[in-house]
Amino acid sequence: MTNDRHTPVLLHEVIEALCVSKGDVYVDATFGQGGHSRSIMERGGKVLAFDWDAEAVARGESRFAEEIKAGTLKLFHANFDQLAEILKDQKLIGNAIHGILFDFGTSRQQLTSSERGFSFGGDGPLDMRMDQRLGVTAADLLAISDERQLTKILFHFGGETQAKKISKMIKQQKTPITTTAQLAHLVSSVVSSRGKLHPATKTFQALRIAVNSELDAIESALPQALEVLGAGGKIVTISFHEGEDRLVKHAFREWEQSEQGTVETKKPITATEEECQQNPPSRSAKMRIFTKK
Repeated sequence: MTNDRHTPVLLHEVIEALCVSKGDVYVDATFGQGGHSRSIMERGGKVLAFDWDAEAVARGESRFAEEIKAGTLKLFHANFDQLAEILKDQKLIGNAIHGILFDFGTSRQQLTSSERGFSFGGDGPLDMRMDQRLGVTAADLLAISDERQLTKILFHFGGETQAKKISKMIKQQKTPITTTAQLAHLVSSVVSSRGKLHPATKTFQALRIAVNSELDAIESALPQALEVLGAGGKIVTISFHEGEDRLVKHAFREWEQSEQGTVETKKPITATEEECQQNPPSRSAKMRIFTKK
């Protein structure tokens, strides 16, 4: 295991919530840079990890080569909405799974990648696909959506209050918007400065969520997680967007009402002030825990 570490959000809280025990199997449904998985393995747990980003998988296969060889880690190049299908193929369902973690955050490496269209700080192709096997890019989405559809995307997925103005300006362009710099410049001409927040932040977030059908994937994956989890196991989620957290909150509430388990977090767990200072992305993180009956 290399020393190339990053700081996963709410790490202590996640490990405590999962009640990691030596030899037990846990699912990291959003592997990313492997920070949470690393900590689970350091405590003796075994990890089945998912990531639909080919770059993240390749990086993980290199960084955790020893753990993969030893059978401590299995890493799947797949979206977590394929969770049940893959675990059933591996004959790892029911009491075999002791906990499942979803960290819905996007990694810094992805967000700062101008080559893949996530960052408004460079000038790359307006792509935004987490998985290059997906067909529609952000540029495609701008081209095929009419003004009304685009306004809805920016408002609902990004919370962009100037969605109508931005959408109108985008559709008025005589040539297609195909680069991150073009889009960032256009949005900045419509939206006034928001302090430290770049004017295009919410627009880029909304397009990323739409291109990758992120909320649909969460809605599909949560019941699958409950299905494959063993009795007494935990589902732990970390959300960074209101839409994500709302889906988790409603699912957990419905499960508890149907007596399938217990919601352990009546209010979400948030990062300490110390963590927020040391790891700024944690400021918007909300963690929820559900225990299966």
